Amino acid sequence: MTQDEKHALALMRCGAIAPLISGTKDDFQSLDDYYREAAAKSYPAPDGSTKHFSAASIERWYRAYLKNGFDALMPKSRSDSGRSRCLDVDCQEFIRHMKQSYPRMPHP
Repeated sequence: MTQDEKHALALMRCGAIAPLISGTKDDFQSLDDYYREAAAKSYPAPDGSTKHFSAASIERWYRAYLKNGFDALMPKSRSDSGRSRCLDVDCQEFIRHMKQSYPRMPHP
């Protein structure tokens, strides 16, 4: 994800919590009420689609914003980016053994 794409997502998230940031949350009895109402709305995503977010996500964004500002709304890069996420050799061998020994075992 490019820096511009991350910035666009952060702006979308900022839009969801904007009334809390600007102090116009007075229309709500509590923050939980705001989170629930904000979760009921849809938000235009940078790719042109429409997104819906859970109340917990919106609350997490607001808390992150309070702690670290706008940069906290930027999506994080994966810590394992660029690394193989394959199974180790021992695990692969165990799976092969199980498939050969128990061919009728149902798959999850």
